[in-house]
Amino acid sequence: MDNRRYSRESEQARRQEIEQDARRLREFETFSKFSDKDLKRLVEAAHRTSTSGPWPLIQEQTPSDACYILLSGEVGVYVGHDRIAVVGPGEVIGESVLRRGALRNATVTTTGRADVLHINRDDLARLIHEMPALREAMDATVARHAPQATKQG
Repeated sequence: MDNRRYSRESEQARRQEIEQDARRLREFETFSKFSDKDLKRLVEAAHRTSTSGPWPLIQEQTPSDACYILLSGEVGVYVGHDRIAVVGPGEVIGESVLRRGALRNATVTTTGRADVLHINRDDLARLIHEMPALREAMDATVARHAPQATKQG
């Protein structure tokens, strides 16, 4: 197979993955107000990761450099050795400290198989500026997660 054909097939596979992930996001309440164009832009800015077992996404007391959107599976949220929450698909994870520029206040680990969108700090800042629906979704997520953070501290 020549390189051009491989490149075309790779690009086609990426386009299909973007469409699939955008459709998946549409299923979640958090993203229900997004336009199709905005969902696609969000997925295009992200890096998709799949885990086959438990895998740490975020480590407590480390700098925040990215946030995550859980497409499938579950994650456990730990402060020290105590599990304070389990969250499932459609949740945005790690967004509040990323926006504040603080150290992570919890460890977040997948509990098994999971598909995750990873969005780095700069891309998230740009997308929040360009997409009011994303800013609203992030604010709602922070408000939902704030009671859990208050209980632990």
